[in-house]
Amino acid sequence: MTVTAKRPYLKPRPYIWKDEDRTVTPGIGLMHGGQIRAHLTPAEAYELANQLVDLADHLESRQESEES
Repeated sequence: MTVTAKRPYLKPRPYIWKDEDRTVTPGIGLMHGGQIRAHLTPAEAYELANQLVDLADHLESRQESEES
């Protein structure tokens, strides 16, 4: 039996986070279905981007070695 489901996704958007003390933190909101799921400062976004690239490289190299 095959189950078909939509894969979850996040869309990045410029987002200004305001906390309870009215502290403003400009950054990037990771949105899902119009709701914010995470907020990243620019430094955190760069760090996450690097980690994503490293993981993608790792997955691709594993796939290539399995095909050989």
